[in-house]
Amino acid sequence: MDNEIFEALFEIVTFFNQPQQDRQLLQQANIPLEPAALPIIVRVGHQPEISIGELANQIGRNHSSISRQVDKLVTAGWLVEVERRDQRIRQVALSPQGQRALLQIKVAREAALRDKLKDYTNADRVALLQVLQQLATTLTGLNTYHE
Repeated sequence: MDNEIFEALFEIVTFFNQPQQDRQLLQQANIPLEPAALPIIVRVGHQPEISIGELANQIGRNHSSISRQVDKLVTAGWLVEVERRDQRIRQVALSPQGQRALLQIKVAREAALRDKLKDYTNADRVALLQVLQQLATTLTGLNTYHE
């Protein structure tokens, strides 16, 4: 059964990592960004003042690629650089424009997910949420689950 769990997770990750999914989400949210920018906006929204290095590690792209993309997003007004406490570490946060975009992305994502889960009962949704939260807690090392 463990392999089946892995396979299901692999399919879920594959679904969410497809640039076409990001492109559709950005179109639905009416956000004029390229798909490569979406994970940056979302991560920065979840972790204000994240460093470029942390961002690159979490997204799985190299530091210079993320740094160039961040430069474009700062220039376009989606991100702002945080005042540096350590000159070696560059940190970013969402600008007000970026915060509005993230809200629009969340609304579009919720609508898309609601559509995908339209045949799930409310009980199915509650059970799914509980299991996913438990899994997230386990995978992040903050396992507080006890049966």
